[in-house]
Amino acid sequence: MIAVLAGVLVVTPSGSHDGGQQVQSTAAPPSPSSPAQGQGPCAGLSGEVVTDRAGDPATLAGVIAAFEAAYFVDRDASKAMPLLAPETGITTDALAAGIASIPPGTRHCVAIDPIAPGTANVHIAEVHPDRTRVDYLQLINTRPADTGPALLISNFQKRG
Repeated sequence: MIAVLAGVLVVTPSGSHDGGQQVQSTAAPPSPSSPAQGQGPCAGLSGEVVTDRAGDPATLAGVIAAFEAAYFVDRDASKAMPLLAPETGITTDALAAGIASIPPGTRHCVAIDPIAPGTANVHIAEVHPDRTRVDYLQLINTRPADTGPALLISNFQKRG
């Protein structure tokens, strides 16, 4: 279903999955001679920030990385929801359904290229346990939280 949406997939108010423009659906198994960075979901990604870990929600790249980690690593809608502005229209139930639609054991990586204050081009790659790889291209907007230094994701949009 979702991943801002991450994957950083995208969930719509109706709960349907819209993960952005799908780039490729499968990848060859990693070569044993490839360096560690060349294997898995980060292979082939480039950007100002390329990560499979959470970041600082007070920064553009950090809030996107934090959302993706909550989605793919923690698999926890209650951890991801505080990173979303209400105007996304995403509900906890829809986000949880999106997370549940991703096979357990799926690994992810996100490449984040800021293009303007509060806006980034994002490339999310997910690799399922069966080695199926799905890539999503998105434009993600953020805005300051109502209180504190954090940013909130305010919009996910397909690009491609």
